Amino acid sequence: MEKSRYFEYEKRVKDAYKNLEKSYLEVKDSYTEMIFRLALVAEHKDETTGTHLVRIADYSTEISRGLDLSESDIERIKYASPMHDIGKLIIPDEILKKPSGLTPEEREVMKQHAKLGADIFQGSHSPLLKAARDICLAHHERYDGTGYPEGLKGDEIPLYGKIVALADVFDALTSVRPYKKAFEFSDAVDLIKDQAGKHFDPKIVKAFLGRLDRIKEIWQATKDIEQFVAEKDM
Repeated sequence: MEKSRYFEYEKRVKDAYKNLEKSYLEVKDSYTEMIFRLALVAEHKDETTGTHLVRIADYSTEISRGLDLSESDIERIKYASPMHDIGKLIIPDEILKKPSGLTPEEREVMKQHAKLGADIFQGSHSPLLKAARDICLAHHERYDGTGYPEGLKGDEIPLYGKIVALADVFDALTSVRPYKKAFEFSDAVDLIKDQAGKHFDPKIVKAFLGRLDRIKEIWQATKDIEQFVAEKDM
């Protein structure tokens, strides 16, 4: 092959690769945006906000980094974690939006959102959607086996589910709810520590504590945004 033709061929290959990479990134961005928007529908139905989804993704990412997971694992958790409550789309509004406390029967219906969410992704071959299934199914399981829907214990619980379980509880503790005030950051951290070996895998708690500076930055950013919005509305 002549030298000029070789360089022309090499350039065409590189250009084709760049175009393919660009197309892949565009599809990937659209795919993850679609997942996030679907998760947002579930959050709006539950009358929470999209910031909750962002915090769950950020907290879960930091915990994953504390565990020294691979970048591919971290990416899956980041984009799949906002889907943790997607099963709430199927829970009747009269239960999901009930202003007063739930009856034991209604609480059992509410618990079904974990399994219902997992069923949405059942049979998918996508690594991201497989991660979303594990997270949906396992984010209410507890390390000591007293969680739901399957009462899994210890290493029986998928890793992604254990990570999001801690992120979700920490965010719930530090957020205002109609029935409670937000915990202070240090109080929420103390509760997480206390639940090591009970609600949470001790290794997940250790990873969370190892990334506490970044966790606090995320928490503080949310506080700053909430204060700005409150002042703007006054």
